[in-house]
Order: sequence, then structure tokens, then C-alpha cells
Amino acid sequence: MNTKIFNLLQKNLQTAFDLPKYANISINSDTVVQDLPWTPARYKKFKDAVEAELSLPCDYVGTLHSITHDLSERYILRFFSEIWKPRTGDYEHTGWDLADEINKLMPERVLDVGCGYHPFKGRIKNLIGIDPYNNCADYEVDILDYKVRPESHDVIIALGSINFNSRDEIQARFAHCVSLLKPGGQFFLRANPGITHKTGPYVEIFPWTFEVVNEFAEIYNLSLTTFKKDANDRLYFVYKKLPK
Repeated sequence: MNTKIFNLLQKNLQTAFDLPKYANISINSDTVVQDLPWTPARYKKFKDAVEAELSLPCDYVGTLHSITHDLSERYILRFFSEIWKPRTGDYEHTGWDLADEINKLMPERVLDVGCGYHPFKGRIKNLIGIDPYNNCADYEVDILDYKVRPESHDVIIALGSINFNSRDEIQARFAHCVSLLKPGGQFFLRANPGITHKTGPYVEIFPWTFEVVNEFAEIYNLSLTTFKKDANDRLYFVYKKLPK
């Protein structure tokens, strides 16, 4: 769940009903928002406050959890398809030279997870790009819904795409990527170590560190072969999948 949007909604709901006569109201993920004792003025103030932050219209019908999910999906779709632009050329380790590094491995199948505008298409051989929010992808699908044969890819790249929401969500996506990688295959990642920006995205940034990267290697039977700083204060790391 997008905890940042959830907390925004919860905070403004608590503000809207911060009166002694509403002391028995509990605002949690199961709260049915349209069933709260709204007045037209109170509802407008709440709605305006949230829309000022997200610039997204919403009728706020359903549970707080379902509304959070709807707003998050629509916000992220707009951000990654309309606002965010790739800066591939800025990066030393995960820029255009990465294509040459991967092509030298002679891979039969390469998967770009969260490929965005698919900048490596035509540059990396046998590449498939997936992204749930950008129609430049070969398949508009989330990595968790990309159900193909396990251990069927020689190389997987995830350049900034496994970086959002809770550790549980990070691990679920990471683990699925590892399951698609052949033993001996390589997993190339770029990650934001928790830096937030005014321009978005409006989502929690998972704070990757060397300790977490090493921990994941142990959990998922990987060898960490590379860990470096890349441009824009990003982290670059590469794993090799060990035999079972």
C-alpha cells in the first residue's frame, strides 16, 4: 500500500473530525469514508486539501484502503507516463554503456523490469521490457503479474523500479525477479537510497543501503559482485545467482 497517500488521507480525515462530538470515530484502513458524518463544508475542505497535494479528483467512496489504492494507481500512472522523463545518459554505470556490458554476456533472454520509455530497446539483444505505467513497454504489466517460466532469463535489469513502498513490497518484487533468473544469471539494479523530491513520485522511497543489498544476497542465494555509487546519488549493484 502507498503509505504516503494513506497517511495524507488519514491526517486530513482526522483533522476534519477533530471535535469532541466525534471522539468515538476511529479513522483506519477499514473506515468507509462516505459513511462518515460529513457536512458539505467539511467534505469540501477535506477534498480540496487532498486534491491540492495530489492534483487528482476523487469522490472518496469506499474504504480508506481502497481509496488509497485507487489514488496511488492513478497518481503513479500519471507521474511515470507524463511527468517523469528518463535520464539514462546521466549515469556512469547504468547509462548507455550498460548495454555493451550486458551484450558481452551473450544473453538469450533479458528482462527490463519497469522499463519506462524502454530506452534500451534496440540496444540490448533479446530484451523484453515490462512496465505497468508506460505504453512504450513490450508488456504493460507489473513484475508480480509477469508469470512466465521460472529461471528462464539470463539477465534481469531493474533501474530504479524496485524502490517504492514497504520492505515487504520490495522483497516480493525482488524475490519474483530472482525466481525468473537462471542459475549463473546476473541481476543489475539501480536504486535510490531514500532521497525524496518535491516533484515526486508521491510514494515512500525504500532506503537501500549496502547492508540491505548484502542481506538480500544471503536471503536469495545470490553473490554480490558489484556495489558502486552512480550519478544523482544512486546506488548501482549487481548480483549473480548461485547454483541451488
